[in-house]
Amino acid sequence: MKNNYNRITTARLRDLITASNNIEAYSIIDAAETDFVDSFPEKTFEKLKSSALLTASIAKKFGGKNLGLRPGTNLALLTILKNVGRGNLVMGRVLEGHINAQILINQFGNKKQKKLFAEDAFKGNLFGVWNTQAQDGTFLTRGKKDGYYLNGSKTFATGTDYVTRPIVTAAKKDGSWQMCVVQLDKISIKSDSSWWNPMGMKASRSFKVTFDDSPIPQISLLGSAGSYYQQPGFSGGAIRFAAVQLGAAEQLLDETKKYLKSLNRIDDPFQKMRLAQMAIAVESGNQWLIASALKLDRFMENPSVSEGENFIMYANMMRTAIEQICTEVINLCQKCIGARGLNKPYHFERIIRDLSTYLRQPAPDAVLADVGRYVLQSDISAGEIWNLNLNK
Repeated sequence: MKNNYNRITTARLRDLITASNNIEAYSIIDAAETDFVDSFPEKTFEKLKSSALLTASIAKKFGGKNLGLRPGTNLALLTILKNVGRGNLVMGRVLEGHINAQILINQFGNKKQKKLFAEDAFKGNLFGVWNTQAQDGTFLTRGKKDGYYLNGSKTFATGTDYVTRPIVTAAKKDGSWQMCVVQLDKISIKSDSSWWNPMGMKASRSFKVTFDDSPIPQISLLGSAGSYYQQPGFSGGAIRFAAVQLGAAEQLLDETKKYLKSLNRIDDPFQKMRLAQMAIAVESGNQWLIASALKLDRFMENPSVSEGENFIMYANMMRTAIEQICTEVINLCQKCIGARGLNKPYHFERIIRDLSTYLRQPAPDAVLADVGRYVLQSDISAGEIWNLNLNK
C-alpha cells in the first residue's frame, strides 16, 4: 500500500512519506522502552525533529511544504500520520496534535503570527492543542495594557513538559472561547502527572496543566472568539486521528502474521480465516483514508457550505468505520495469538492497550446520530450523497 500512496502523491511529498516510513521502523522499540507514565518516546521525537515532518504543515512562503494546507496534500498527510502511528501510537498522537496546531495557525493567524510561529517550529518547538477541561477550566482576563492573563486548568494536555507551544482554548468574559498560542518557555505552569493513570497511551504525558496569572500577549491570540469550533475543520479533523489509529491496526496485522509464521501455524485453516478477515478490515480502512483525503481536497477546491457539510459527514463516517475496524482487528488478533502472544517480549499487549485507549474519542454516539440524521434529511440517493464527483 505504501508504494501505491507514493504513486498517488506528488513527487515533492514523497520524501516526507519516506521519512515517516523510516521513523515507523525505528519507533516500535522506543515505544516498548517508554511505556511508562513518567516517560516519553524521546528517541522517536528526535527522529521527527531531524526530519522535515515537524515543519511540513507550514505554508511554503514561511519555509514549510504546505502539507495538509493545499488540495492534493491530504493523502500524503494521512499516510504520514498512519505510518508514525504504526510504530508508536503515542508519537502519532503527538505529531497529529502538532500538525493540528499548525493547520489552525495557517487558517486563523495573521501574517506576523504565521511568520513568528513558523520560526518557532524551525527552532524545534513542539506544538499541540489543549482544549479538554473539567470544571476548573481556563479563562482569560484583560491586563492593564494590551494583553491578557490566563488562569485555570486543562486536562489531557498531551506532551506535557515537551510541548512548548500549545494552542490553549480559554473562556473570555462574555463566555466566548479564544485560542491562545502559549509560549511556555516564557511562563511557569503547574503540571499534575498523578491525574494521568491510563490503561494505554501512558507515555503521551496527557497530564493536567494549571495556569496561574500567566501573561498572554496580544500576538498570542489566534483568530477571533469561537474560531476553534469553526466547521468543517473542527469535526473534519477527526480523519487525522483516525489515520493514526489505522496505523496501529496495520501493525497488529503484520505482527500477527510474523508471530504465526514463527510458530509454524500458517497452515491452520482457522488462522488463515482470521488473517483474511484482518486483511479485509485493514484494506477497507485504507480505502476510507484515501476517500477522506479526496473529500477534503474537494472541499478545499470548492469551500461551499454544502461541500463542507458533506465532508463533515464523511469524516464522521470515516472515524466511526476506523473505530469498528480497529476493534475487529484487536479481537481477531487476540484469537490468533492467544495468551502466549500477550506476554512480553511481544508487542501485542502494549499496542492493544494503546489503541483501545486512543479509540475512546469523544461523543461517538452523537457522531453516528449526526450521520443518520444527514442521510434521513437528504433527498438524494445514498450513492449521490457520498459521490466524490472527481470529474467536476
